[in-house]
Amino acid sequence: MLKFLFVILMFFVPTEARPHGGVVLEEDICLIKVGFYEAHFTIFQPNSRQHQQFCEDLPDTGESIFVLEYLHDGLEELAVDFRIIRNTTGNGIFANQEDLENIDDLEEQTVFYQPPVKDPDVFAVLYDFKKRGEFIGIVTAEDNNSNKTYKAVFPFETGFTSSDIGDIAKFIVVPSIFLSWLIYFLYRRKKIQAVPSVVAIVIFFMLPDTLWASTFSQANEQAVITGASQSFVALAEPSLNPITINEIHSWTVLIETTAGATVSGAQILVGGGMPLHDHGMQTEPRVTDNPDSGVYVIGGMKFHMRGYWEVELKISYRGKTETLNLGFNL
Repeated sequence: MLKFLFVILMFFVPTEARPHGGVVLEEDICLIKVGFYEAHFTIFQPNSRQHQQFCEDLPDTGESIFVLEYLHDGLEELAVDFRIIRNTTGNGIFANQEDLENIDDLEEQTVFYQPPVKDPDVFAVLYDFKKRGEFIGIVTAEDNNSNKTYKAVFPFETGFTSSDIGDIAKFIVVPSIFLSWLIYFLYRRKKIQAVPSVVAIVIFFMLPDTLWASTFSQANEQAVITGASQSFVALAEPSLNPITINEIHSWTVLIETTAGATVSGAQILVGGGMPLHDHGMQTEPRVTDNPDSGVYVIGGMKFHMRGYWEVELKISYRGKTETLNLGFNL
């Protein structure tokens, strides 16, 4: 009996999560192989995990930034696009490129698509996951000169990763197994009767729901860009939807305190750029109107290339000066 219990406990001991699919781990660096090309692959969840880096599986929903840092000069000459689809293959983390060929309508399963872009150093995209689930990332690189296409496919999960199994084991599975063993011990000594069967049935039906029940609800898609600092929250709605490259437009921004009070009469300086490319904007946006309480109109917005952008608002209000970033992918 003790040997059996030991085997069960060892089964639930948390192990280090390893990348799967098209991403490999070499010397603690996540690499993605697009054909014979390689790139350093990283995912960030800045709102919930700050600067923590992930290879594939994401512990949270919300805004996630996928970054490819090219390790081969040849990649910068290729047009690279990125797609995220729902994993409907039934193969979970073992889904591969052959499984994608059996999907009747790839567009129907697509939740995000970044059109092909050429970039000298870094390819980055932003997507806001509204709920947990299983997905597949697809990186495609096309060589227009040779008409060759290279792909990398990697399945991943959001809102639940293999590292969560360790927490489940510590707080649910291990105590449940121990309780079952204790009841069995008492049962063998004629202390109680029939209880082990009841407990086993309860655990059997309870565990799957515990493992897979989602604590996240699906939110409606909103055509706004959000950001927050320690004291302020901003919701911005661009006048262009979608935003068009090299077209000057305005943003309407609602600013509130984190307590929900409107922020009227604040002094706002506007900046921004592409942090992964280390360059700013070609224009100098500024607040042109304050039509309503807490609402500001920012004119002169222009974005000249695709990729991940951050618009920076430096807000001065009632003795406080803080900076918040509105991040989005173009």
